[in-house]
Amino acid sequence: MRAFIFSLDAFVAFSLALIAIYSLIFFSSIPSSYYFLLTQGHYLSRDALMTLTTSPCTLQNCIGASSGTSILDTIIYYNDTNVATGLQDSLIQDSLGNIIPPQFGYSLQISKDGQSWTTYYDTSAIDDPQGHSKGSNKMTVSSQVITFGYNGPVNKKPESIYNYNTCHGGSGVDNGGLITCGPGNNYPPENKYPDNALVPPANARIVKLTVFI
Repeated sequence: MRAFIFSLDAFVAFSLALIAIYSLIFFSSIPSSYYFLLTQGHYLSRDALMTLTTSPCTLQNCIGASSGTSILDTIIYYNDTNVATGLQDSLIQDSLGNIIPPQFGYSLQISKDGQSWTTYYDTSAIDDPQGHSKGSNKMTVSSQVITFGYNGPVNKKPESIYNYNTCHGGSGVDNGGLITCGPGNNYPPENKYPDNALVPPANARIVKLTVFI
């Protein structure tokens, strides 16, 4: 009788141990929704940045931008030329604000050296008119792109300015300025910057879009 009780006790303990082990295996194999949310946030921030980079600025708030300039370059242009902040904010709201769903919040930051960041827009710090999230309680993910532009308008014509008779053919505006035509008639690309440069100095920016919820 005593042996039967000991055997039954051992069997019950063994069964409980198996139940505990299988329960741990079962619950640990259930995928966490956090990783799906993290992937969704990554795709959202990356695709939003690529859309701003590749879409020409044709919105109502694209004032003063050169023809064919992307939305992202126009946002940076507004900041570099000290255009009214309201115009820059409106362009961000009309572009990013319509891409990012309202349940997410977002911030747009720009860096010139890759170390210090300037915040252009942050829904967690302002009263966003589109009602985007203000806090980061579940997830925060960022994507970055490099944007390249010039510090002023490019005055060099895209077509050839040579008439194949002489390097001195043409004059003034029609000529467009000769960049290379012998040592005596060179036209420095950065001549009289910023007013009359054929090719003004370049500037590059690192743009970081952070999406949170």
